[in-house]
This record gives sequence, structure tokens and C-alpha cells, in this order.
Amino acid sequence: MKHHYQTYQQFRAPDLLGDYWFNSEPISIRELEGRPVVIFFWDFTSLQSKRLIPFINGLHALYMEFGLVCVGVHSCEFEFGKSAQRLEQEIKKNLILFPVLADNSRMITEAYRISELPTICLIDNKGNMYDVRSHAFVPEQIERSLQYLLRQSGYHGELPLLLNPEFEEHYSFPEGDVHEIFAGYAHGALGNPEGYSPELSAEYRDPLIYLDEKFYAHGIWKAERDSFTYNGEPGKGYIVYTHHTDDSHILVGSSDKATLTVTMNDKPLSLSMMGNDIEKDKKGHTFLKIDSPKLSALIRNNRNKKGIVKLFPLSPGISIYMFSFSERSSDHHFTGDSAIPNN
Repeated sequence: MKHHYQTYQQFRAPDLLGDYWFNSEPISIRELEGRPVVIFFWDFTSLQSKRLIPFINGLHALYMEFGLVCVGVHSCEFEFGKSAQRLEQEIKKNLILFPVLADNSRMITEAYRISELPTICLIDNKGNMYDVRSHAFVPEQIERSLQYLLRQSGYHGELPLLLNPEFEEHYSFPEGDVHEIFAGYAHGALGNPEGYSPELSAEYRDPLIYLDEKFYAHGIWKAERDSFTYNGEPGKGYIVYTHHTDDSHILVGSSDKATLTVTMNDKPLSLSMMGNDIEKDKKGHTFLKIDSPKLSALIRNNRNKKGIVKLFPLSPGISIYMFSFSERSSDHHFTGDSAIPNN
């Protein structure tokens, strides 16, 4: 496990000057000198960010009385994430207890030199960066560092036992990394040979051969900066990708209520494979109901099963932003060096 203390010890933590606060009045890093601080950089569209929320909640609840301050900095990837109302809904939905600051311009994120989300920053009682973690979310190590910082800040009493070890597995993501691929042309992963037609509605054709870490389109779609939007006739177009991890999620939305039919290998999903957001109708079709953009669970517990997933919009106006894939064992790796023909 890498420690970044030598890298960051001379880096004075910038102050928190963002857009708006939740769960607290504005907090100043300068006014907090003498107390250690945890800053949690996150995005509510990020699966891994959402999985870390209970851990930050736990630190906030357990150590607040000993002087620790936890702050969440919401650094949104997509334009709709800048909505104060939407962020407030996510804070309530995820039962977030600690203060949250919206960083819509990413000014704080850039000032802290954060390149990926989620990231946890530890700040000592002098206002200097002590440690930064973007991958190595091992709760015990983070919590021991916090207890050390509390001691350094002058607390000499008895500190609590470490958070319940049974949660260690949940927080440290033993299932492996979460891997994301984006749909919009700004940094998307469209695999069609014709490529993107930015800001235009265009016809795409299924190439019938698929690479991992890519998605493919068929039918009339409009490529936008952060999304890929269906503009064709209901049920005539689709998105296709190879599923070769355990779980997959999709960030998708629509201005009106809409439906996305989901198949694997041209069949409805089995009950054991249906993600928590998938429904099944009386005819056996599996589908996802869509309204405002949100991260939805498509497929779960699909270990060692590789297949072709197709998503059929049943109305125009459905926008796909991102796919998230997670693995449940460390011997699975998301690679992009294989091709699957659609036989």
C-alpha cells in the first residue's frame, strides 16, 4: 500500500470555496486548524463513490466528538449533477450525515490536484495534506491514520475501537475495481467504425463484432458531448456491448418517462441475473424504467459468464451517459484485447 505523506506533507490544503453547502453552514479549512479533516471527493453518478458513503458516514459519526471533521466535496462529471435540487435528493437518498459542498466548477477539485473520483484526503491539524487515497480504500489503514492525526492534534484520551471489522469487506471493494466507459463524444468509447457524428443525428450500423471496453450503436442516435441519445423509431435501434464482469450498471435518463428493454444473448435476463432496477413483464421481457438521469443496476452475479447485452429504447429521447462494470473477484480483469462475433 502506498503512502503519500512525503509527497503531500508540504502541500497546504486549499480552502473550501464552492457553490453551496448541505448539512452545514460553510466550513473553512483555515478555521479548522487544530483539528484533523477528512475530505471526500465524490460524484453521485459514480458507483464506487456511493459505495464509500457508509464508511465516511461511520467516520463522521464515530470521531466527530473527538475533533474530526468530515466534508464531502461533490465534483460532478455531468451537467445535470450541478442541480442543487438533484444533489439534495441524492444526499437524502443515500442518508449522508456529513457536510457536503457542491464543486460545480471543479475549482476545489483542481486546487487539491484530484484526478479521479472517489478520492479521500486526510489533512492534519496544521492544515497540511497528510495522505491521499484514490485506489487503496483500506478502512483500517485510513482509520489508523485518523487516530494518529487526532493524537497529533493534542487528544490524549481513549479513542474508540476501529469500525466493526465485518464492514471491512464492503468498504475495501474485494470484488475488484469499478470500471467505467462513457457514451458522449467528449471522452466516449463508441466502437462503430463510422465513429461519432458530434451534435448530429446519424444512422449507425451494428458491426456484429465487438471489443471489450467499447459500446456499439444501431439505428438513429445523436452524439452529444456527455451523452448518446436515441432519435429513431421505438424499438428499431439499440446499444450493444460485451458483458464479461460480474455486475453492470448504466447511467441513463430521459426528459419523459420511458422504457429500455434489456437482453443478453438475444434473450431476456434470467431472474438470477436481473439487477435491482430491472423489471419483468407478463410476457417475460426484461426492462428498465427511465426518467431523470440516474445510475441503475442492469446485471448482477454474472460471474464467469460472457455475453452480448442489447438495450432497446422504446421511445426517442433516451440518453445514455455511462456504463459501470464491477468484478467480485481479484482474478477477473477488465481488458480490451478480445473481440466477440455476434453469431
